[in-house]
Amino acid sequence: MTTPATLDTGEARARLHELTVIDVRTPGEYAGGHLPGALNIPLDQIQRALPDIRDAADRGDVLVVCASGARSENACRTLAGHGVTATTLSGGTGAWADGGHDL
Repeated sequence: MTTPATLDTGEARARLHELTVIDVRTPGEYAGGHLPGALNIPLDQIQRALPDIRDAADRGDVLVVCASGARSENACRTLAGHGVTATTLSGGTGAWADGGHDL
């Protein structure tokens, strides 16, 4: 299986206004801080949310985030298996916060 495409924090920040951001962390992690405008769809609910994610992908690019990048890569692979192209944030929300970007 191929590795999903990634965006670094600078690229993601520059494109944030045009991306649908899906945060696949748990609701508790999400409540602790997330990228501006991110939707919380925990990893274990990705398949159930496929119709909504497909709609979002039809309107523009989808960026999937988690704490470090591992869960978001898994989510991207799951989505790719269902015909949805998504990109992951390199380093996750940890890298986002380390880059000085607001959560």
